[in-house]
Amino acid sequence: MSGESANLDQKSVQYLFSDRAFAMLALASATGIVYDHISTFDDEIELVWQRPKWTVVQLLFIVNRYVGDIMQIFGAVVYIRHIQRHTHAVSRPFFLPCVSDSLTTATPGVCNVLNKLVGYLVMVVLSSMQGIMIYRVSSMYSHNRKIIYLLASALLVEITCVFFVQFYAYDFHDRRSFRVHLGLWDHQSDTLFSAVPDPAPGVQLCSQNTWPDFMWAAWVPVFFFESFILALSVSLAVKYYKSIRTLHAVRQTNGMPWENSDSLVYILLRDSITFPSILTAFCFSNFFVWKFMDYLAVQISFTVTSFVPCIVGSRLIINLRETYYRPFKEECDYGIEQAQEQTQTETFESINLRRRDASGGRRSSDEAHI
Repeated sequence: MSGESANLDQKSVQYLFSDRAFAMLALASATGIVYDHISTFDDEIELVWQRPKWTVVQLLFIVNRYVGDIMQIFGAVVYIRHIQRHTHAVSRPFFLPCVSDSLTTATPGVCNVLNKLVGYLVMVVLSSMQGIMIYRVSSMYSHNRKIIYLLASALLVEITCVFFVQFYAYDFHDRRSFRVHLGLWDHQSDTLFSAVPDPAPGVQLCSQNTWPDFMWAAWVPVFFFESFILALSVSLAVKYYKSIRTLHAVRQTNGMPWENSDSLVYILLRDSITFPSILTAFCFSNFFVWKFMDYLAVQISFTVTSFVPCIVGSRLIINLRETYYRPFKEECDYGIEQAQEQTQTETFESINLRRRDASGGRRSSDEAHI
């Protein structure tokens, strides 16, 4: 390895460092997802699994959380093994003992499959998170049917467009590989679909086989959907603020609902505005990264972006349900405490009464003897 490093120029060393930093980023992302899952697992059991009646939102929560975990862990394992071998030839993963080495020893194997698989899984996780967001926004609009139909239609259009871009790119690559194998492909005419080149001598990225120039277009429908969600949430927040401010001025109350960070209104409006804003910003930045920067920068931006819906989807449910069920839990706990205190008081009074009766009986007996 030392002899090989001596022959590398400065650009190669920089890319090797960046490639390893990217693998560490993937590992950190997976670690953060697992840590968040473990730290909120008790809330998940109480607020999701133990609910007496299952709903579509709970199913979306399960898909978002567990598919996201699998996606992040698998990606981290592959990228770490990639930098360990200092090549894009990734050996057979320890959890796939039945897969032959021929499928996992070159870029057309694990790295190529990983990038395709993660592309689809991210869309599944993102769609489940957006489905949860639709329920959140529709609840703020009192489950207005027009709003529900409008949001559902927008989500369907978004999913269709993104999957079309992904499927067209991957299917085109499969047909291209077949024609290259037969010697029927004209490389000079292939200006739209180009292979991912090694960024520097001696540097081999864990990449998919080709990277179409139009892949940045996959973020366009996501950007418009998140912007639409954000616009609906902000519009309702402004109307709510104006109405509450008027009520506040009339009644001369001391506080407004959103001034309490534990109120249901505060949590609902905060998450429904903050999370779409974050995703919109990521989509906007990905336009430029995927269009104008190299493939390693695309991988880094995609890893960071794929981390967001894994966290946001579960938080949309846990934050709201925790706030919703807390008053009932506190009321029940308060009732139990009051009942226990009353029982202890009654027990103490009955003991004192028996003691007084006993002492009174002894005094009567002594008086009779006297």
